[in-house]
Amino acid sequence: MIHSPSTPEAEPRRWNARTTRKRRTPSALLVLFALLAACSDGGSGDDGGFDPGPGPWDQGVALPHVAQSKGNPERGRQQLLHGSFMSCGIPYKLYEDPTIGPIVAAAFGPASGGEPLPGREGKNADLPHALNAFTATDGAEVVNINCLICHGGHFDGELVIGLGNASADFTKGIAGGTKPPPIPDAVLDALGLTPAEKDNFKRILRVVNVVGPETEMHTVGMNPAEALTGVMLSHHERDTLAWSDTPLLDYTMRDERGEPIPDARLTSDPPPWWRVHKKNALFYNGMARGQHRGTMALATSVCVEDLTEAERIDAIFGDIHAFVETVRPPRYKRPVDAALAHDGKQVFLESCAGCHGTYADDPQDDDKDTYPNLLIPLSVIGTDAAVANLGVVHAPQLIDWYDGTFYGSITPLAPNDPFPGYMPPPLDGIWATAPYLHNGSVPSVELVLNSRKRPRYWKRVDFDSTNFDEEALGWPWIEVPYPQAEAPDAERKYVYDTTLWSQGNGGHWFGDHLSDAQRRAVIEYLKTL
Repeated sequence: MIHSPSTPEAEPRRWNARTTRKRRTPSALLVLFALLAACSDGGSGDDGGFDPGPGPWDQGVALPHVAQSKGNPERGRQQLLHGSFMSCGIPYKLYEDPTIGPIVAAAFGPASGGEPLPGREGKNADLPHALNAFTATDGAEVVNINCLICHGGHFDGELVIGLGNASADFTKGIAGGTKPPPIPDAVLDALGLTPAEKDNFKRILRVVNVVGPETEMHTVGMNPAEALTGVMLSHHERDTLAWSDTPLLDYTMRDERGEPIPDARLTSDPPPWWRVHKKNALFYNGMARGQHRGTMALATSVCVEDLTEAERIDAIFGDIHAFVETVRPPRYKRPVDAALAHDGKQVFLESCAGCHGTYADDPQDDDKDTYPNLLIPLSVIGTDAAVANLGVVHAPQLIDWYDGTFYGSITPLAPNDPFPGYMPPPLDGIWATAPYLHNGSVPSVELVLNSRKRPRYWKRVDFDSTNFDEEALGWPWIEVPYPQAEAPDAERKYVYDTTLWSQGNGGHWFGDHLSDAQRRAVIEYLKTL
């Protein structure tokens, strides 16, 4: 195991059971939803009378279940891997051209690499897994990214559909730094493009020029989902969704005093899809309520220009969401010390299950799992507040704008109901999802359970998904002695700097009271989930 941790300057806060209060009561609307949910077929299973005792979970509020639309998961998988939910794209004719193709492919940034996905058909059989070839509604044969650019990760050398991609390089933006100039029609005619193909090419380049610079991340592995959402919202007219080359909404991030935050890149780690079927509210801060497909469709709205197309895409995402709800984590294939894992389960039940739920001994038996769907206040969980405060402090205008759009009518956002905070996630497959916390600031589970040893500046040893630290549960890492800005040029984009805005690694002190032996046992137990 390669690391050399530093000691944080501040002593972490201890959780004192005597200071706990009864779980807070949600708003009247949430209570109504909860009563309706109790009569539905939803929920996260019977807890079998499990009582976690006093702990930080007593400060949480349970977010209610809302029944989702009944899509077709098989059709959703087909759409995910072959479908036209991106609306437009680069003409396939250009993509396959031996001279122009490599240049054109660069506009797809991280999606242009990666192995093909077995089982895909037609033109998609040979494409990288994060690209789809499809026929646009105007008849043009095009290529564009799909959801696996963020939700297709690798573990032990295998591509796992639904695992967050913690190795993607968005340091030059979602378009890989490409910002092509306009191309005259005469040149496009000479390349043999039809009018529909020319229109698609112009639309995708227009979006690339707008979105690319706004989605640049500090470090390899960081995900620009929040930044992309802000750009998409600001360039779509609120009522009609017509595209505007100039922003219609100010999405500047501001601090508590209303002052612009310099270089405000909002850091997020893409969560695995297999959590979706247990969660009553999506996103780390639990703000996505109602039908969950709306925010998924928004993320693909780069070429949506009217409500007719938005409705077509919404129908597709009803099926894609149904497929996502069927995704389950892979099984841990490396050795597990069964006796130690048994001991770890007892520690887990006492110290962790109140927030993260309980898990059946048979990992295939989800019906006997429980998950409390709690929202924990920022003051209790203590982790970096930027994501939780995005729609409350830093850019509330984005929430207001979104909730008034077509997408907000499907999936309303409530970042402050009943308070800003974070939802402790279900821990199925947690061993595969490094790095940790919502912003990927902690490289291993061992350090999630021991806040005193988290490094201030660190980087992964490599991006080989077979190089895994089985004792710490995470990617091997090393501490570096300087902030990212002072790193050598070749190293800079690999350095995670926890002193930057939205990248703090504090909080979640709840494992600090455990002994090293107890932490080791909990880690062994987590391998069985």
